[in-house]
Amino acid sequence: MTIVTMMERKESVEIDQAQFLEQFNLQADRDRHDLIFDVVEDIARILGRAEAQYMKSNYDELRDSLNKITNLGRQFGFGNLSRVAQDVMICVDANDFVSVSSTFQRLLRVGEQSLFAIWDMPIYS
Repeated sequence: MTIVTMMERKESVEIDQAQFLEQFNLQADRDRHDLIFDVVEDIARILGRAEAQYMKSNYDELRDSLNKITNLGRQFGFGNLSRVAQDVMICVDANDFVSVSSTFQRLLRVGEQSLFAIWDMPIYS
């Protein structure tokens, strides 16, 4: 009898709260909850689109989605999300599709955990 141990894949996420909250100051006319909802919605929508592009091996459009994820990550302080999206793009550009597969799956995990981490952030100062 063989014992198989399943590993839980959990990525650490990094949200620069100061940078994230700075966006509230730059967009002071908007409600904080609305801004948070919009950020979550944008990241989730782009990740979903990127997953569809990845599944279809549509790497040209995937590059555009990865750029959008990278830019959102930089703008709102999602350091790991931005870095992993860049890692995927490096693999796409190198035509290393085995690496694309593993880094893209990591991007999905980091993206999901980043979205959960937003809701755990204190938004009131």
